[in-house]
Amino acid sequence: MKRAFVTGGSQGIGKAVALGFAEAGADVAIVARGKQKAEEAAHEVSKLGVRAIAVAADVTLPDQVEAMA
Repeated sequence: MKRAFVTGGSQGIGKAVALGFAEAGADVAIVARGKQKAEEAAHEVSKLGVRAIAVAADVTLPDQVEAMA
């Protein structure tokens, strides 16, 4: 079973990486500061037949990184 955890995965390069992992058959957790954009990206990723979840967190804040993990 493949799994990927992609920070900044709601747009741009991060989203492309998340989609690439999904195309390779990995379940993907998409982390972004904005919950809505992360959920939209997770929905798009899940259309590729893998599980995807959205996680709202700011990775510059240690307490949010700890809660995310």
